[in-house]
Amino acid sequence: MAFITSLRIKNFFSIKDEVILDFKATPYNIENNPERLFEFKGEYYNKIISLYGANASGKTTVLKAITSVSSVIVNQNDKQFFKSFKNKFANLEVNSDIAITFVVDIDNEFQEFLYEIEFESNKFENIGIENEKLFKLERSEKELLIDRKNQVVKNIDSNVKKAIFDNLQNTKSLIEEVYKFEDGKILNRIQEFFLNTVVASNIETFYTDLGMSDYRYENIGVWLSEFEWSSDLEKFYLSFFNALNLDIVKIEAKYKEYDTKEKEFLGIDVFHDIDLKEPLEISLESDGTQMLMKVLLDIFKAKLSSSVLILDELDSILHPMLVPVIINLLIENDIQIIYSTHNIYNMQFLQNDEIFLIEKNHEHETKIEPIKNNPNIKGYENLLTHYENGELGGIPNIKDLITKIL
Repeated sequence: MAFITSLRIKNFFSIKDEVILDFKATPYNIENNPERLFEFKGEYYNKIISLYGANASGKTTVLKAITSVSSVIVNQNDKQFFKSFKNKFANLEVNSDIAITFVVDIDNEFQEFLYEIEFESNKFENIGIENEKLFKLERSEKELLIDRKNQVVKNIDSNVKKAIFDNLQNTKSLIEEVYKFEDGKILNRIQEFFLNTVVASNIETFYTDLGMSDYRYENIGVWLSEFEWSSDLEKFYLSFFNALNLDIVKIEAKYKEYDTKEKEFLGIDVFHDIDLKEPLEISLESDGTQMLMKVLLDIFKAKLSSSVLILDELDSILHPMLVPVIINLLIENDIQIIYSTHNIYNMQFLQNDEIFLIEKNHEHETKIEPIKNNPNIKGYENLLTHYENGELGGIPNIKDLITKIL
């Protein structure tokens, strides 16, 4: 079990003024839906966080904040640091600033941490990391573990610390540089948490990966064939597909082996009960089946690594009635998901503290409001009806619609 408890974003793409997303559950959800929540030291947090809003309102920006920070921490962009987190509507004189509070397991004890990062910038361009801090949170107290600007790092030898800071590049995360030398497992586990968050996501800093590709096919093939849990993944696939009345009975990765013991990936065969002798290449399956395999692998990875799922446009291809099934699967397996969606149909299956509504005003500034803050919503209502009636916000603002092209 690992999960995010809150997120703070400032001057990041369309989010100009500081916004805070608090994932604490409401008393109504605590009393009536405890299975949808994580409990940590007497506090309760949502497993399901959905982001609703019109196109270009800023839903994806929220997800980018998490994945961008995660990528910096694990140095996936050390050779090509993010050029900018600002658009023309941002405050060019203010740095982009993101903070994430999260709970992870450290030596079989769950602990909460706060990570803050500020990016140094020159107008639109990111130059590097201005500062980053890591705190261990205990009730109302904060224990400082890392402070980049003031060169504070706990639990490492002073000579090692000096060498790290003497050679620290401004585009390198201090966590990535320090965790190998730490006396303990805190930074190692935190680095692992952010790495797994990047892996269990379909969103990059500048685009969303919604489709399949040769890389995606090979990734599924590797997971089906190379690990001790590969047979468990196939069983997971088959049990899910059989529950949907799909007659898939076997999924097999194909390889060509060479004398050098190297292997070349050739594809994935999907065997159907109707004809066991002639499998279908995965690329010939429906887009929906392929996307299900991709999403189910992400879920499997998240369960295996105790990470968080960050998914943009979760239901872009999946049938709307499958989304509640996926959500229940995540709830039962204690996996937190933070996702964006346009599928208002599924509002009727969500709770008021699981939905954040996002709007962009005339100044192109993103505003975020959770339904749980609406004083007129008690918790038991059909949220879809309120949303459709325009009582909650976060809906497309259609004015003087042009229907004639020529």
